[in-house]
Amino acid sequence: MDLVEYNLIKEKSFRRHPWEQTRMQFLFYLLNRLPNKNNLADTGSGDGYLASGIATRYPEARVTAIDINYTDELLEALHTGKPANLRFTRDLHVIPDDPPADAIILMDVLEHIEKPEELLKELLQLKAVNSETRFIITVPAFQKLFSMHDKNLGHYRRYNLKQLEKLLSPLSLRMENSGYFFNSLLPVRYLQKLVEKNKPVKDKDSIHNWKGGPLITWILRTGFWIEFKITWYLARLGIKIPGLTCYCICRYAP
Repeated sequence: MDLVEYNLIKEKSFRRHPWEQTRMQFLFYLLNRLPNKNNLADTGSGDGYLASGIATRYPEARVTAIDINYTDELLEALHTGKPANLRFTRDLHVIPDDPPADAIILMDVLEHIEKPEELLKELLQLKAVNSETRFIITVPAFQKLFSMHDKNLGHYRRYNLKQLEKLLSPLSLRMENSGYFFNSLLPVRYLQKLVEKNKPVKDKDSIHNWKGGPLITWILRTGFWIEFKITWYLARLGIKIPGLTCYCICRYAP
């Protein structure tokens, strides 16, 4: 969840959206495929939901959660009750470099940055990063779907896979796997965009206010996951079905 929405998680009625829950499951699926999981960094970690999940799932790993927007007050709050192997910070340079980072995670981060190549260059210059470090990247897909939701969250743009590769390739970040997921949500967002075009949205829409009960949450999570697994294997065959999010796993290969 973006820091824009952080205060809302303190509500008693707060529930994580199945989109967020599936996103974490997707991340675990990718991390499980890595040969090592000793040193993991979640860049643009927001409210710490993903970072805390990673630290809990992989208790032997050193997990660093970095977000330049953390205040001293927020850092104090995030460190309360956190897993022992997790550290929150504003500074990229505190990522441990012995052993080097196994993965740098940028899930829905690059769209928040006007010049994302500058962040990527800074990451590639870290001592913690070498040719074995994987970069796990997700971004919202398709600029035509840019909406009030994106503006509210401070997004500069949305991407397709060709645009994402165009950003990464000059930096010698080579895609090993890529594709789209949340495919079934693509027509939903398209319809929302059409509605917004005819009747502009004024109030801040966000994923925080999930009101579905346990059954509908389970149904959606299960549906999203089955959908992802199908499209994952199709993408390995070169069939990349469009979705609301595009992803890639890449490594530095100068």
